[in-house]
Amino acid sequence: MNIKGNIAKKDKKNINAIFFVRSICCLGIIVYHYFEHAEGNYKSYFRTANSNIGLMFVTIFFNISGTVLYYNYPQINSIKSFYYKRWKSILLSYYICNFYLYISISLINHNLVYKGPLYKLLLNLIGLDGYLCYSYNIKVFNLVGIGEWFLGAIIIIYFLYPLLVLIFNKNIFILNYVIFINYYLMYKTKVYSIVINEHNIFTCLKSFYFGMIAIKYKFLFFQNKVVFIISFLMVIVLFIFKISKTFFLISQIHGFALYIVLMQLGEYITSHNYQKIFVIFSKLSYSIFLYHHCIIRDILQIYNPSKLHLHLIMLSISIAIIIMYATIHYNIVNWFIKSKIIKKLDSYLLK
Repeated sequence: MNIKGNIAKKDKKNINAIFFVRSICCLGIIVYHYFEHAEGNYKSYFRTANSNIGLMFVTIFFNISGTVLYYNYPQINSIKSFYYKRWKSILLSYYICNFYLYISISLINHNLVYKGPLYKLLLNLIGLDGYLCYSYNIKVFNLVGIGEWFLGAIIIIYFLYPLLVLIFNKNIFILNYVIFINYYLMYKTKVYSIVINEHNIFTCLKSFYFGMIAIKYKFLFFQNKVVFIISFLMVIVLFIFKISKTFFLISQIHGFALYIVLMQLGEYITSHNYQKIFVIFSKLSYSIFLYHHCIIRDILQIYNPSKLHLHLIMLSISIAIIIMYATIHYNIVNWFIKSKIIKKLDSYLLK
């Protein structure tokens, strides 16, 4: 089979399955984080033999990011324009969410002035406090629930992306070597460890890189039924049977296999008039991601039942409130993006 390894702009088509996969993973993360805080022993329900559902969905989010970014930017023509667009899509929404929750906490504590160290404030402003606090006990404004560690990891990867895609396009084998050697050293020497291996930047980078490979060879990964069957069987096998920990790629392979399965299922589902609901939920996914952990935590502080049927009611209420907050936030961000300030920045930075 002749596998095309390039994505010419004239050949681009919407990958509608991305909306489906992002929606499923977003909902999955909400459920996972809800039961992570819920009273009762529910965490075991989300474990697999080699990983857990939360880490698998996070792996898929990195896969999606790699796929979408390489789909839209198979090469970088303007570094300035690329970084500015990433700032608008990631940090602008983060600032609005951060400001709202900071004001809320400040009013509760009757103190609007930040009195902590300056470096913590700076790390918060660039979105890295939630990521680094896992290793260095950095906590700013008590708001690391916004985006948690994932936000910092994706910011670092987006910062590295121009170099990453340059090497990827010139010599994929060099990039393979660099990522996998660093990944191996991380596990063997703990040189890069930040408490949880799956949160390490090279782990995240490798999952992101798998997403780039998937879209580069989309006819193999997204449109091949044999690959779908193999991936489906792999998901089931790795869910049930424990693989030796010395096989250090197992958690990411499990997540990537599920990504392939969901993408191919999504291609079928979104082609049968179900696309609109997934597009809407997908658009809200980043806002949901920013708010969901804080909202879940606050709701369960008010009432955290011990019985499952009551948790299902509370979970439904939580999802409804999260979607409401996300919808308001999404519209505020869109309004701000259309403001004169941002339009002025666009005129300077998008030339």
